[in-house]
Amino acid sequence: MPWLAVPYTDEARRSRLNRLYGIQGMFLHRCIPTLIVLDPQGEVITRQGRVEVLNDEDCRGFPWHPKPVLELSDSNAVQLNEGPCLVLFVDSEDDGESEAAKQLIQPIAEKIIAKYKAKEEEAPLLFFVAGEDDMTDSLRDYTNLPEAAPLLTILDMSARAKYVMDVEEITPAIVEAFVNDFLAEKLKPEPI
Repeated sequence: MPWLAVPYTDEARRSRLNRLYGIQGMFLHRCIPTLIVLDPQGEVITRQGRVEVLNDEDCRGFPWHPKPVLELSDSNAVQLNEGPCLVLFVDSEDDGESEAAKQLIQPIAEKIIAKYKAKEEEAPLLFFVAGEDDMTDSLRDYTNLPEAAPLLTILDMSARAKYVMDVEEITPAIVEAFVNDFLAEKLKPEPI
């Protein structure tokens, strides 16, 4: 590790940092091991440093500023446990569909992220596009979601709740209304 790190033996400092950054243990909100990347002023760049290192071994994307929309994969699926996540399931057998889906929800994700950043708060949602693979199939099975594509969902694993919008066509207006209704607590959750 070429970066500064808290020695494992320094329990007092580790405990303070765990409280500060919400690191609680393996199955709770943020997991151990965790790598949080900070800027020189001590502001969080990403809480997903561990995932980023695993996906970018050459560190070409360092310091890994968060992307507004992620393509769901085995390596970043752990983020689904961090809080509510909008997941747009698409038929990825069409090569351009995943990219088109990301571009469809990216402006909405950027708007939400900017709104909460201005209030110095974390965004209340993470945004994902999920194609068709074994990991996505497992997620659909676990959450009891239909095989439909496109399928717009918000999954809140910690609350064991899901919100589903099954429509023929997903448009920016539909996504934005779905997100706004979720944030305004107008949607009725279904159990996972």
